[in-house]
Amino acid sequence: MSGTEKLSPRCFKGDKILPVNYQNNKKAWMTCTIFSDWLKNLNQEMKAQKRKILMFVDNCTAHNNMPELSHIKLVYLPANTTSKLQPMDQGIINNFKIYYRKEVVRHVIKSIEDNQCPQIDVLQAMRFARKAWFSVTKTTIANCFKNLDLNLK
Repeated sequence: MSGTEKLSPRCFKGDKILPVNYQNNKKAWMTCTIFSDWLKNLNQEMKAQKRKILMFVDNCTAHNNMPELSHIKLVYLPANTTSKLQPMDQGIINNFKIYYRKEVVRHVIKSIEDNQCPQIDVLQAMRFARKAWFSVTKTTIANCFKNLDLNLK
């Protein structure tokens, strides 16, 4: 290999369908390309479902120069306001982290009970993340939007 081609992590071997979308780069940062590709895929899903959505994004450089989207409208939050205006920052992320940590603790306890050394690879972490995300309730998400008191009329 010349280094230009990257193999998937070994833990993905044999898994054709991953529990979450997976992209990587050297610095583990969100990039314009990764975000744009993700948005295009989400736009296609929304189009297939005949749904239109509104998405709040911060002013991160990865969110610049986005493609035209037929079923997603992006609302860019002003600089230095994300912690106050982004619904994700109003409790959704914290709730997700609590559920994720519960999965990690369950895994560690089960490993110890089975006399095994607890190990978590990327695929297992993805499974924990998916389970944690689906544990965040619609009520939690709705309440985070209500707490913003936005006037979107």
